[in-house]
Amino acid sequence: MGELSNSISLGAYLGKVVLALIVLAVSGWLFLYAAKRKGWLQKGSDKLYVISSLSLGRDVFFVLRCGPEVIAVVAGHSGARLMGRWSLEDWNVSERDRDET
Repeated sequence: MGELSNSISLGAYLGKVVLALIVLAVSGWLFLYAAKRKGWLQKGSDKLYVISSLSLGRDVFFVLRCGPEVIAVVAGHSGARLMGRWSLEDWNVSERDRDET
């Protein structure tokens, strides 16, 4: 009788785990579906866009467009640090100046 109760509890446990994984998968799919429809995942979004990235050993240097601003950030194992901040207009002017030379 002890073996039967162990197998029932194991079966109930596995059933709950499978059910939890199904619920998690469905909720993730619904989130992605809603995000695509609302435009949260668009690559060309004006909200956040990675202009450039450069690997520096364990750290990574990012240049990001955040709406009307451009920021430079170094992110790594020890955290993230803001290196610079420009308006999009100033950034575009400096890009044009660099391209002309």
